[in-house]
Amino acid sequence: MVTTLFLPFRRFLCFLVLSMGLLGSASPLQAGALSHVDEAVQRALAVLRDPALGVPEKQTERREKLRAIVYAEFDFDIMSQGAVGPKWHKFSDAQKARFITLFERLLENTYMNSIERYKSEEVRFTKELVQSETLTRVDSVVVSKGAEFKISYLLLKEGSSWKVSDVTIEGVSVVANYRAQFKQLLHQDDPAGIDAMLVTLENSVNKSEK
Repeated sequence: MVTTLFLPFRRFLCFLVLSMGLLGSASPLQAGALSHVDEAVQRALAVLRDPALGVPEKQTERREKLRAIVYAEFDFDIMSQGAVGPKWHKFSDAQKARFITLFERLLENTYMNSIERYKSEEVRFTKELVQSETLTRVDSVVVSKGAEFKISYLLLKEGSSWKVSDVTIEGVSVVANYRAQFKQLLHQDDPAGIDAMLVTLENSVNKSEK
């Protein structure tokens, strides 16, 4: 249920990674929170455009390279906490670790195929809004096949680095959208209820990978 409901976000989540790769043309942002992301995503784009990795038999190697580059830009701990919401504190450490792992797999299953089908999109960054010393939002417009989509990226500062903690697509937060669906699975916030939710989520993720 969870994975199916999020199929419409595949192409948009693809834009999250690919549009950041075009930051080289947006010089005002280079000195801000996303400067390090530019270099990382340029490496991701290089993998996507490498003809030696574009053949079917190289899919596993290509995905491993993309995973190593892209995953470093996301804070899955924060995203997982946001996706569960207030009941996160009811999870044991083991349950949190299991959820984070499943959530990573869910996100990968949702957007990896779209990333690999990337050809070309036009991206315009409209503004960077510093919300605090540790939080920055960057707004952009993605143009694909004549249609425009507004996408905002929320970045959280962790030490000297920045990590993506949420994406808002056409005014809808991806984390909040997941939270609404996980809320349906968390009928009970006791350990047994949480375990039941994790089993349901794991079955859904496993089914999507077959």
